[in-house]
Amino acid sequence: MKYRWLALLVFALVSLYAHAKVSVSVVTSYPSDREVYTLWGHTALLVESDSFSRVYNYGVFEFDEDFVYKFVSGQTDYLLDEESPRMMMGELKWKRSPAYAQILNLTDEEAAAVAEALKENLRPENAVYRYKFFSDNCATRPQRLVERCVKGIVYEDVKNRESYRDITHRLCASAPWLRVGIDVCLGSEADKVVPDSGVTFLPVNLMSLWDHAKIVSPDGTCRPLVKAKVCLFPPALTKDSSAVPSLWQTPLFASLVVLLLSSLALFLSVKGHVGFARGFGGLCFLVTGALGCLVFYLTFFSTHECTSPNFNLFWLNPLHWVTAVILFFGLRSDFSRVWLVVDIILCAMYLLVAAPFLQGSCAEFVLLSISLIINALAYICPDRCSFLDFFNKKRLSDKQQIK
Repeated sequence: MKYRWLALLVFALVSLYAHAKVSVSVVTSYPSDREVYTLWGHTALLVESDSFSRVYNYGVFEFDEDFVYKFVSGQTDYLLDEESPRMMMGELKWKRSPAYAQILNLTDEEAAAVAEALKENLRPENAVYRYKFFSDNCATRPQRLVERCVKGIVYEDVKNRESYRDITHRLCASAPWLRVGIDVCLGSEADKVVPDSGVTFLPVNLMSLWDHAKIVSPDGTCRPLVKAKVCLFPPALTKDSSAVPSLWQTPLFASLVVLLLSSLALFLSVKGHVGFARGFGGLCFLVTGALGCLVFYLTFFSTHECTSPNFNLFWLNPLHWVTAVILFFGLRSDFSRVWLVVDIILCAMYLLVAAPFLQGSCAEFVLLSISLIINALAYICPDRCSFLDFFNKKRLSDKQQIK
């Protein structure tokens, strides 16, 4: 009940600030840890008049049976939908994150143009659009619509120094598994510094940019883009979602465990016990081969942004499945030896070339790459033709018969 009264109070304040026949407000919610898609925040447009009050939301998607395939392939379609302010306040309450409403300082003609454009975009033939995480989403769509209807918007310089990867790392501080998953999928393009014109893919960045933006009229007069800013949910009353999980709950801990077990496999293999090396090593190469199929598809077939080229293919590639077969079945032939050496070289190239110079990396990828090399060596060690025997040149000669 208190949130119903809060909603009424908020929109009463909006009405006090807005004297035009139609008022347009931008509602921005901060990142929330409720779901994966709420980690980035959200932007919506609120249009009000004496007889009309609706919220327009470009972040709606339908989760059907083909959603995962469409999302991986980059064919995810989002749509524009409308809802009541009460429904929006309920969603903000559920997210438990700070939220603000910016009342735009528009003329009657500009506000009417925005409202008309939203109605036109809401038509079934116009509502659906191809979602792009970095360039076409729930924040960039409202921005472009307002810029199309309101001429002369001028922004301050942002002077951004962060890359797309830096931004995702910062926002995923409380979700390290998601951060690693995103790093698996993103290629070297994600390491480029985001231009000032591109930072508004994040709703909070768009809100900050509009706080200081101005509208310059053809006659040279200037007015602020935002007339007033109303706090819908204060930060002090919302849940802090920035808590970092314990080490043992993170992918870093899991990577350390894999490295420890790989070292154990190598130790046992040197002692002549190759069973654990075959089983655990085969499992590691099987899993990384499966992830390699995903990386390969994203790199060469998906239409997602910033997924190609992806130098994670050096250590995450479908070729690992062949290595897994060699280990599981205990194959020892010239082909299997050469194949394992090639696999070791690819992982070493990631550690020595790709991670330091070509693409952003993380500690988890380095540890897992080393683990794959160790697992391959653990299988090679007992082989009498392995390269380790090359270093064992000083052997005791057979006793010669005394003449």
